[in-house]
Amino acid sequence: MDKLYIGIRAEDKSYWERRTPIPPHDCKYIMEKHPQIQMVVQPSTKRIFTDEQYLEVGCLVQEDLSQCKGIVCIKEIPLDKYIEGMTYLHWSHTIKAQPHNMPALDMMLKKNIRHLDYERIYDEKGVNTTAFPYAGIAGVITFLNEYGKYLLKRDIATPFLQIGPTYQYFNKKDAYQALNVAGQAIKDRGLPKEAGLPIIIGVLGSTGLCGKGSMEALSNLHVTLVKPSELKELVNTPNDPKHRRTVYVCPFKTTDLVRHQEDYDKEFTSADYYNHPNQYTPVFHTKYLPYLTIIVNDIYWDHKFPRYITNSQMRDLVQSGKSRLQAVCDVTCDMEGSIQFLKKYTTPDNPVYYYEPISESIHDEFDVKSPKDIMYMSIDFLPSQLPYDASIDFGIALRDIVPHLAYSDASKPLEESGLPVFLQNAMITLHGQLTHKFQYITHLRNINDQLKEAESFQPKKALKKVPSYLAIKLTGHLFDTGAINKILSLVQSGCKFNIVDIQAGQSDNQQTSCLLQLYSKNKGQLMDEVDKVIQLCESLEIQVEME
Repeated sequence: MDKLYIGIRAEDKSYWERRTPIPPHDCKYIMEKHPQIQMVVQPSTKRIFTDEQYLEVGCLVQEDLSQCKGIVCIKEIPLDKYIEGMTYLHWSHTIKAQPHNMPALDMMLKKNIRHLDYERIYDEKGVNTTAFPYAGIAGVITFLNEYGKYLLKRDIATPFLQIGPTYQYFNKKDAYQALNVAGQAIKDRGLPKEAGLPIIIGVLGSTGLCGKGSMEALSNLHVTLVKPSELKELVNTPNDPKHRRTVYVCPFKTTDLVRHQEDYDKEFTSADYYNHPNQYTPVFHTKYLPYLTIIVNDIYWDHKFPRYITNSQMRDLVQSGKSRLQAVCDVTCDMEGSIQFLKKYTTPDNPVYYYEPISESIHDEFDVKSPKDIMYMSIDFLPSQLPYDASIDFGIALRDIVPHLAYSDASKPLEESGLPVFLQNAMITLHGQLTHKFQYITHLRNINDQLKEAESFQPKKALKKVPSYLAIKLTGHLFDTGAINKILSLVQSGCKFNIVDIQAGQSDNQQTSCLLQLYSKNKGQLMDEVDKVIQLCESLEIQVEME
């Protein structure tokens, strides 16, 4: 019986990337359970598992993966490394038409690549099976190391110095041991009052996957958990001796960050906020930010949501003399997003920059003459700092998925390929084309191009006041039903348009919202087109709101 080969690429996007999608013991599991499958591994001298470990379990170790039926990796692939007609499973970061990765999408289409994306692999409960908490864990560990150095630069020595950067530890167990030692030292020796006691860490998005990771890591520091309602009293008792012996951690949920604009007593629900974010106003910056020493930002955010801290809000708080904020650990890393003064991404080589809130400027080096500076860490590939643990969980998630790549027939239509439905739903490209669920990417690319050309068309919000312009909010299953393709095709045939915001749901169970601005030389013609869009949306069960 001929062997079916599955390859594992050597990661080459960054020298920091030491993870593997399938560890040696999971390769053994696959080959024992599926004797027809042979795992082939590209050699690597930096990978967390050695070539010898793969050889010991029966893998082939070689550069050439061209004979494989599928290749599995983690990060994006250099354009010149794609193999014609190959099946790839990896993160491509293309499903939102990210401009910087469109050349990779074009290459996959050109080379007839069958591409499946981790970002769209969901189980029957709608949970992404390749999402893990390691960004939150790694972020906290490296941040505490940097925070200790930050205080030392202010001539303040603390037990945080006993914690190293995440990448120095083989696994999270070793890292947690260091956190435990530092936490015990805080209990035994205390923190100096010059550090600005009490030290209070606020964790935004504490119930999400990254947030749970951050909370797990912080728990090893022997912290004291407090509620948002308790912060004011803590800060108002700076001489309480308990403050020297602990670090306080305050988990925040979305309900703590915003309130309804009109109905203050309305019970908060995530569904209502996610579907109608424009009806909510942020309150975090006034209610809780003045009491925090540190922010760990784990919250999911996109542009339809309000910012939770803006540059002006931070400046006003500092100028009022009420700010206690010393540092931010931004795990989610949304550029100028939920925290607006995320101005650049950092790396493990240079993990932090400093933000001066009055001038809104940033600089890379600590300046003792600038005491209002806020230390900011924004490493956007944190899971790679825990390569062992992340690889172990990856292997568990993939070892029963990968065999489907070997047994499926890439030459047949998607529905006849032999792939289970959950993997069909993750297929972005096939036979040189975007699959049905991802044809919207073409429209998003066109929109991105139009927005570049229309940058001088300002201000966009003023469009609603002009008779020949209208703004329409569309909400529903726009992508997975193909509705977005039909709507935009209709719009393109009758008038011009801008997309102010389009946000894809994170799974097939979540809705998409899209703010569509239509404009025409003739108001009557515009209204006719709007009527057509409304009728089409009704037939597609898409909600329409006139903005």
